[in-house]
Amino acid sequence: MRSDGATGRIVLIGSGEIGPSMAPTHRALVASLPPRNAAPSLVALDGSYDFQTNRAEMGEKIAVFFRSKVGVATTVVGLPETERPGADLAPSAFTTTLAALDAANLLFLGPGSPSRAIFRWAGTPIVDRLIARIRAGATLITSSAAAAASSESTIPVYEIYKAGLPAHWLSGMNLLGTMLGLRVAIVPHWNNAEGATHDTSRCFIGDVKLRELERSLPAGVAVLGIDEHTALSIDFATESVAIHGKGAVTIRIPGSGETALHSGASESIANFLARFPNADAPRPAAAPLSPEVVLDTAPAAPSARDLIAPAVDRLIALRAAARAEKRYADADAIRDAIEALGVELVDQADGVSWSVRS
Repeated sequence: MRSDGATGRIVLIGSGEIGPSMAPTHRALVASLPPRNAAPSLVALDGSYDFQTNRAEMGEKIAVFFRSKVGVATTVVGLPETERPGADLAPSAFTTTLAALDAANLLFLGPGSPSRAIFRWAGTPIVDRLIARIRAGATLITSSAAAAASSESTIPVYEIYKAGLPAHWLSGMNLLGTMLGLRVAIVPHWNNAEGATHDTSRCFIGDVKLRELERSLPAGVAVLGIDEHTALSIDFATESVAIHGKGAVTIRIPGSGETALHSGASESIANFLARFPNADAPRPAAAPLSPEVVLDTAPAAPSARDLIAPAVDRLIALRAAARAEKRYADADAIRDAIEALGVELVDQADGVSWSVRS
């Protein structure tokens, strides 16, 4: 573990960061902050959505939520010259933002565009200051776009899903890599179902497109999927990891297997890291100066797991629903169907994992 004596927390939220379902989680985070002389306060950065014409409205909505639903004083802070990459700004441009980060013990990076978040924050003093504040005991909450941008490899969802660009990755801010040596691509909105007639899971791009992207991930990088209205909390002071909210967090090792950790699950950081490959392997430097596009120019042939994964994942979800409704005969029948696909299914206390039988 590479937390370097940190005493704060990183909280990753899949979506719904300022919705009613996540308010209890935020209140619990405030209640468990280390005591200090001043009352708890939160600063929210708007760089992930500062290109939007409703920038001010979005900031006010965030501030009102935390003030009224969580009971914490909140300030929204941005950067000047919104059309420039953050790394191009003069050092003096960060004075107000850095001072706000130093004054608060809750830091919030939220919705918008993952590529915009990287454009505005990567390669700037903001990233180093976020790391320093976590080490000093602050809680960093990243959600949706900002959660995606916090990883080593980031999906530019708008460019792929909306603009139709070829599937590719951006180099993210790599906060988890810096703090834990954890090489991941964080995928919020993991279980999104807004598409109805088409797959909008996996942060809207769908499972087929994500599996295409997985084939161009650098070796040793895993996928960390976070369901909507779900939070993954990594607490360095207690050296523990916990899942909160409505859904699950999925750890997927491309070409190997996946495990789901459901709401209420908790374990040590050491056990959590052991679920990933090469957690202590050398990693790229944090906060690259500019987003680096990695195109999938020569995709590998899909593996046996890739070919059956959509069906297996759907059957596992149906089985979980049957068990929750105490339709155990149906659940057993679904398990038989899964195993008939040549799959080894393992029920664990914190979720289900599967692999293709050799």
